[in-house]
Amino acid sequence: MLRIFFSELNRSVKGPAIFLDRDGVINRRRPGDYVLDWSQFFFIPGIRATLKQISTLRLPMIVTSNQAAVGKGLLDLTGLREITIKMQEALLEDGTPLAAAYYCTHRPDENCVCRKPKPGLLQTAADDFNIDLSRSIFIGDSDTDVQAGRAAGCVPILFGPENAPPPTSQPDLFTVSEVTGLYAVIVNYLKATEHA
Repeated sequence: MLRIFFSELNRSVKGPAIFLDRDGVINRRRPGDYVLDWSQFFFIPGIRATLKQISTLRLPMIVTSNQAAVGKGLLDLTGLREITIKMQEALLEDGTPLAAAYYCTHRPDENCVCRKPKPGLLQTAADDFNIDLSRSIFIGDSDTDVQAGRAAGCVPILFGPENAPPPTSQPDLFTVSEVTGLYAVIVNYLKATEHA
């Protein structure tokens, strides 16, 4: 597991956080391939403005992502750190700070505890930042993200910016197909839970 911290660990008050998958949520996926350097990293249209809006909630925003390219020898840890730092720098230009990034760098066949759909990345971040997972949100673009969020006790939001989320028979699953809809879903959920 690779952890990259962008802010001080604040353990004073246990509170919620916003967890974000990277590929497919923050940046465009590369079909059949990995993002192996910054020149291949393209923000999803509209996500930077939406993340800036979400940052006004003053909750830690933490990236949690499987990056098997490292375990497969296609990308080294230095390269992954460089991509992450450049992503953070671009977001900071907008006034949007990330708190940290947590990456599973293992191959799927290694059966580690951190690869989503297992909740290891979220649980480690929760321990580091004193996060109440039961009040937190995990935004992802795949079933493994939904499963990881649920396994950690978070509320998952299935996000599909380039096509509508798949039909689901799960009435408790929030789905958002447009980047502009994320903020409203998050705010409505947080308002509902603060009075619960």
